[in-house]
Amino acid sequence: MEKYKDMTYTIRKDGRFAKKVTIEKKPNYLISNNVKDLYKQYIELKYNSEKGSVITKCKFKKCAEDWLKVNSAGKSENTIKEYKYIINKYLLPYFGKMNVSNIKKHDIEILQADLLEKKHNELAQKCTRFMNAILNDAIANDNLTKNPCTGIKKIKVIHGKRKILTSEQDKKLLASNHKHAIFFRVLRYIGMRRQEIVPLEPDDIDLDNKIIMIYKAVSFAKNQPTLKTTKNKKSRKVPIPDIIYNELKERVEYCRKHKLKYLFYKQTNNNSMLSQEAIRCMTDSFCKDIGFEFTPHQLRHSYCTMLYYAGIGLKEAQSLMGHSSAKMVYDIYTHLDAEKETPINPINDYLNNEQKVGKKVGKKYKVIRKLAKTI
Repeated sequence: MEKYKDMTYTIRKDGRFAKKVTIEKKPNYLISNNVKDLYKQYIELKYNSEKGSVITKCKFKKCAEDWLKVNSAGKSENTIKEYKYIINKYLLPYFGKMNVSNIKKHDIEILQADLLEKKHNELAQKCTRFMNAILNDAIANDNLTKNPCTGIKKIKVIHGKRKILTSEQDKKLLASNHKHAIFFRVLRYIGMRRQEIVPLEPDDIDLDNKIIMIYKAVSFAKNQPTLKTTKNKKSRKVPIPDIIYNELKERVEYCRKHKLKYLFYKQTNNNSMLSQEAIRCMTDSFCKDIGFEFTPHQLRHSYCTMLYYAGIGLKEAQSLMGHSSAKMVYDIYTHLDAEKETPINPINDYLNNEQKVGKKVGKKYKVIRKLAKTI
């Protein structure tokens, strides 16, 4: 039997240090590679037992499952899908079999380092954020005394420049006679999300006032669309530009004439909404036809850029884009402001104009002085 400070301990065959602590006739086994860490566990256990809050041996997997069950309530299917992906793909392989009380700051930093080494900065940030939430929940349920995420440096994520269509690509988009061209032109010049264009019906389009009413969307669970409210649960009206009005009008009239429920529908069933896979196939086919690749969301960024150059204010652009916050629109507008000509050009223009005005005023005063002399 070895001793460290006031704690006795044993050395296991595998070289690790062990301590048995009996509390209320129940044995608790503490194990560590380090004597100081074992002593820390021992002190924490004694402290919690004295205040009537004995930390139970709860596996991280159980804590993660409990957290997921509680925090999935009221969330969208895409959000729940992301939760499950992060937990199952990254957190459980590292921590699933560990007791939450045995997880150390260093263990989490190792996961971070592995992801950062592969340039997965955003993923590393999400993993740390999810770990922090799960371990805070473990503290609230008396499975942990201190969150090891405390003190871990926040990872900076620098997002790449949002790509938009060039003027040449826009011309090709407008000139295309592809059967799906109208679908992508609506995305480009109305700024809709693909989840919003899928449930769009002919009656959602007010041709007289040239307005599209957006008040519903879909989520894609296992490829198939499920009807829901828009992302921020608000409806909005978006004006139809003249550049696509006539083509959209023809589409609406065709759907009404043939009593079709949706403006865009499956080729195999003209009364069914498009699936996620159907949109992917449409995009691949259209991109191949026009000679360049893009994503539906890229068209949305192109729309936002168009609003900027059209002089649409930040709040109005936020409303047209259907954002609950102005942050994304603000980021795009700020970036475009930075790309404008350098301040020296408008400064020189202003000064040159002032000089011209000054010269005109000077000439005017000379004429007045001459007239004054003759009087």
